[in-house]
Amino acid sequence: RKEAELADTEFDKEKCTERVASLGGGIARIKVGAATETELKDKKLRYEDALNSVDSARELGIVPGGGACLAHLQNTLEDKILEAVPDEDERTGALILMRALSSPAMQVAENAGIEGAVVLSKIQTLCEEKGFGHGWDARAMEYCDLMERGIIDPAKVTINAIENSASVAGLVLTTECLVTEIPVEMSEEEKQQMFDQQNMAAGMGPGIPGS
Repeated sequence: RKEAELADTEFDKEKCTERVASLGGGIARIKVGAATETELKDKKLRYEDALNSVDSARELGIVPGGGACLAHLQNTLEDKILEAVPDEDERTGALILMRALSSPAMQVAENAGIEGAVVLSKIQTLCEEKGFGHGWDARAMEYCDLMERGIIDPAKVTINAIENSASVAGLVLTTECLVTEIPVEMSEEEKQQMFDQQNMAAGMGPGIPGS
């Protein structure tokens, strides 16, 4: 559209208009193939997620991925948000939310086998020194400009993640009873013993009837 407005000749303007109409009204078909039905379903879901992400990005833009955007917001907006909330109860809720914004970046680091608190601190320091958009690339195991590296999230997805998390947290707070599994801390030796016992039980089978 901008090229059509700046076109010198009527021919160039007409071609630009045709191109805009083609891009806006055209239909693209994506063919997905796989060796098995399970793989095909997985690929199909991945393509659908990618298309939905593109639509979301077109609507509200993009932000740095890997939890770096939320880590930056926690570091820069916490005091401003708390000052803007007059009610004490609401301020407590806002504080809980701001503290939780660091969890995605820390979880990404921990999934890669790195201490999450160390990566979070480095991300926030990089954003202060080099500006918004810097973070940690879990695949390359290095700090970089995430926007240049192509590690991005649709802004709408990030917003919805915060809203949905707050909704679930509010539901939990008003629930009278919850059923959960208490995690059991085990040493490496205990884990190995349990693994060996499970393998032995699987190898022995059901046993001989009547014995």
